[in-house]
Amino acid sequence: MKQLMKMAMVLAMMLIAGVAHAQNIESMRKSLAKRSMEGNNIEITEDTNTHEAVRAAESMATPSKISGYRVVIYFDNGQGASDKASSVLSGFRSRYPHINAYLVYESPYFKVSVGDCVTMEEALILMNSFIGDYPKAFPKREDIRLTDLQNARETEVPTSPTEEATTPQQ
Repeated sequence: MKQLMKMAMVLAMMLIAGVAHAQNIESMRKSLAKRSMEGNNIEITEDTNTHEAVRAAESMATPSKISGYRVVIYFDNGQGASDKASSVLSGFRSRYPHINAYLVYESPYFKVSVGDCVTMEEALILMNSFIGDYPKAFPKREDIRLTDLQNARETEVPTSPTEEATTPQQ
């Protein structure tokens, strides 16, 4: 129940962020400033401090990250770790194109983590889908950007091994 509530909150935040982004002050100003069918214009003037205050409020209103989970499939700091991490990343992306994958350097380790999961259970389910290819994989708590989470939710998962994953056109 707790995980369901957390997921509902994340989805609500993503919805609010999308609406807030679509209806920001700048787009409203441009919309109002367009010439109407009758040829009337609306001119908008504002105090210089108002623009800065609105921009600051817009950036504070939308959280950009949440605490979630990814599955680490490679983690090393040895000689050649950077090249090996790049190789693991490209191999994973070719086998699982519908799952987001990231190469990160966290001193002194290179790591490849995959997925954008809200709960530990979701990360474990994801991990079980490829554990045969990556037997040393483990889930790890990480900050996830809301845009990554939204993109992960929009990507269609293939229903059969021969069907290719598709991403919605923007």
